[in-house]
This record gives sequence, structure tokens and C-alpha cells, in this order.
Amino acid sequence: MYEEDSIDYGMDHDDDASAQDDSQEAEEETQPTQSTQQASQPPDPAVDSHLWGFLQPCSVALTRIDFWRIHPRYTIGRNIDQNQVVLPGPKISNTHCVITWDGKDHDKSSITVQDLSSNGTFINGEKIGKYNTRILHDGNEIAFGTSIPQAHNGGLEDYRFVYRHTAAGAPVTGLYAAYDVGIELGKGSFAAVRRAIHKSSGAWYAVKMIGATKTVRQNGASRHATFAREISIMEKLEHRNVCKLVEVFFHDDNSINLVLELVEGGDLLEHILKSETGLEELNARDITYQMCDALSYIHSKGITHRDMKPENVLLTMDRPPLIKVADFGLAKVVDSLTMLRTMCGTPSYLAPEVVQEAPDGYDNLVDSWSVGVIVFSMVTNQGPFYEDDAVDVRTRILTRRVDWSALEGRGLSLEIHDFIRHLLQERPTRRMSLTNAMHHDWLRQHFPFHGVTETVDNSMAVEHPPLPPIEEEGAESSRSPRPRRLHRRALAEEEEGEELPAEMIAYATARDGNPGR
Repeated sequence: MYEEDSIDYGMDHDDDASAQDDSQEAEEETQPTQSTQQASQPPDPAVDSHLWGFLQPCSVALTRIDFWRIHPRYTIGRNIDQNQVVLPGPKISNTHCVITWDGKDHDKSSITVQDLSSNGTFINGEKIGKYNTRILHDGNEIAFGTSIPQAHNGGLEDYRFVYRHTAAGAPVTGLYAAYDVGIELGKGSFAAVRRAIHKSSGAWYAVKMIGATKTVRQNGASRHATFAREISIMEKLEHRNVCKLVEVFFHDDNSINLVLELVEGGDLLEHILKSETGLEELNARDITYQMCDALSYIHSKGITHRDMKPENVLLTMDRPPLIKVADFGLAKVVDSLTMLRTMCGTPSYLAPEVVQEAPDGYDNLVDSWSVGVIVFSMVTNQGPFYEDDAVDVRTRILTRRVDWSALEGRGLSLEIHDFIRHLLQERPTRRMSLTNAMHHDWLRQHFPFHGVTETVDNSMAVEHPPLPPIEEEGAESSRSPRPRRLHRRALAEEEEGEELPAEMIAYATARDGNPGR
């Protein structure tokens, strides 16, 4: 039963913030991207029939906001006396927005949001704009004050929610018919990941939610037909080191939901950052073995990952961990320009041929380059290249040089030196494939901690092409900056990226229909 006219949403009041005038509201802060985190809170129980909808919080620190049928209009804001839902954070206006139900019960009922704020109300990351009104659909993310995750204060001011519409009754098709979707596990530049439970089986999964704006071509056409074949192949992949794609939901607004195996041990970047000087070689070798095994397998199925980086290598809770390669194939799901902007945030992992505008595109050897960078980073806790942020991305990628000296003095074997050098070859024709990498001396003699998969035959030795001397690959410039230590990028940096050269944008757009073999 509805008992109060006002919902005070927040565990602590900030009197100064509540008295603050809109003109003095705090500027948006840049917060770090949240990694996969433990989430024990299950989705909320069955929805009360007296509700027309509710807001499910992305933060574990907040509780659900219910919209009762006897109140078709709700005001949300900071002022306790003016609003039915109170959000006390400093980015919230006195009266921030109005959410209204049209009172209809059938599936054609509508929910509208009028933005009255200074800092903004956002639907799926897009700002509505002051005094503008937008329709809020079931499953949309709505954010108040900022669409960027707010980790400070334990997430008490992370006012991002997923709207669930209940006035039309329980969904009979789609994601929400089969799953109860819970808290957010992480958020990147083109997708958010939420924890979900399958209603009939009780099994937990991760749902990657890709917004509509990320899956539409530059000319406005849907990309669904383009990657439907990719999705069908990905659903059939069965490998213990590949994050299993369970099922996919396409929506009329061009958004996509991917239901994935839930992996709860964090990602490889977290694992590396826990060590000041990098992982021990034996542990790095076991992780590399699993990565190469997984990527060799997906390459055999005609899929290239194209965005391999430590954040896309997930770890189980086992010790030592079993790894799961994630986000393979998403480079074809997301529009090329969005993907290019994302990758340019971490250009070290991007193979040089990706930006060389070759007429034939590129093949799965781009993944070999990325793995080489990851292995280098695992044992050094730093990137392999001399980077200069003042130089544009394309020039930086095409002129960078490896700091081979960073591998010295660490007690590393000659085999790992040779392994990394065979992967970090500028010319793809000289670069070792990941299938051949499994037969390199560094991995061939390794017995993985979790046993050998059926796809691996370690008895076969492969002759690798001779390597040029290091001097030929490029000596250190006296003016080059030192390689940077690894770090996790802030989400704002990832979303905004940097200005791309016009020729790269043109290349990405032209390549969109055939983004590599």
C-alpha cells in the first residue's frame, strides 16, 4: 500500500547539497569504469499489481523506486517539499524531472519524461535537454544528473536505473519474459553489463546491453542483418576458455541484449594491477596458454576477435584462475566508428595494419599482435611502447617502437622473449599465428594448470620464421617518452576518446560493410 507522498531516496542527507541552488550545482566528475564486481543481491521479487512501473537501480547501494497506479505523475528532485521521489545528490536539481504514465493498461501505454534539470536527465546515455520530453520504454536506462557511473560514497549517488514497465502486464516475449535483470556489473563505452537470473532454471547469467545508437550504421540502417551470421556462429562455440554466448535478443529500437556466461573473478587487468612488477612467468604462461587456445579455436571457426585487451579476458574464482575470452565478434556488432574510437583509447593493443587502410582489410593475425602486447604487459605491468599522447593516434600506431629493455633484469626465460618478439612483428607476414603459438617452445612444454583441452596437440613442433634483429625493428629515440604503466581508463575518457583524423573516420565508414576477414 502507498503510504507516503514523498520518497526520500538516499541513506544520508547532505544539507548543504539540498540547499544548493541549481546555478551552483557541481560539475560532472570523471569516475573510473567499474570492473566486474561481486553481486549477491538478487532481482526484486514479483511486481505488485498496484504498480505501473519501477526503476531498478544500477548501484547495489540503492533500492528500487516504485511507481504506484494511484499516482500517474511523479516529480523527482533534490527538494524534499517539492518532489515525491527525493534524490539528495549535488548533481540533482531542486525539481529534476517529471515522469508521467498515460493511465492505460494495454501494451500501447506510454511513459514520458520531461527534463527540468541543469545537469541533465539521460535515457540510454543521451541527454533529453532542459524542458524537452522523451518517451521512456521498458528496459531503458534512465540516469539523473550524469550518465557516468558514480563510485564514490559507495555508489549512493549513482542515480542510474533501468525502467521496468508493468502497467501492460508481465512481458510474454523477449529478455524480460525469460530473465529477471538485476544490478549492473560494469559499463563500457558501448554497452552495460547486468546480472540476471533465468526465471525457470534459477541460473545466473550476465546480460550485455548494447544501445540502439551503437548498432546502427552511419546512414541510419540497422546492422542486425550484417552480423546475424556472426551471432549464429558465436552461439555454437563451445570452449572452456571462451565466454559462452547463451542467447541473443534483438529489439525494434535496434538495441541488442546478449545473454552470456557469468564469470565472477574480475578481469585480467585487475589481476595484473595487483602486482607491482607483473605476474610471475609461470602464471603468465598458463594464462597465455589459455588465451591462445581460445583464440586459435575461434579463428578456426572464421571469427577474429579484433579487440583483445586485458579487460576482455575474464577470470573465474578458481585459484589459479580459468580464463574466459569475452567480447569476441562485437567489433562487427558495433558500428566501426564507435569501435575504432574505443580501441583508440588503448592503441597499444591495436595492430598496425588496422589503421593502414589496406584494400584487403586484415585477418586474424591482428589478434596475435594484441596477445603479444598482453603477454608483455602481464610480466612487466607496463605497456611495451614509447607513447606520446601529443601525437595523433594513427601516427602513434604506425611509428611506435617496443621498449625491449623492459623485459631485461626480470629473470625471464629466453623462450618468453622469443615468443613475444614473434607476436610483436610490424609485418603480418612475419607474425606468428596463435595456432602456431601453441607449438612455440614457451608453450609447447607447458602443462596447463586446468589440463589440456581436446583442441590442443602439444606433440607437434612448428618452425617459426626468422626474426629481424631488434635494431631493424626500431631503436629507441632519445626524445621518446617512457612506456606508461598499466591503468584502468576512466569511463569519461573512454566515451569521449580523442579526435580521430578525418582519413581514419572515412576509412572506418567505408570499411563498415566488410570489416576484415
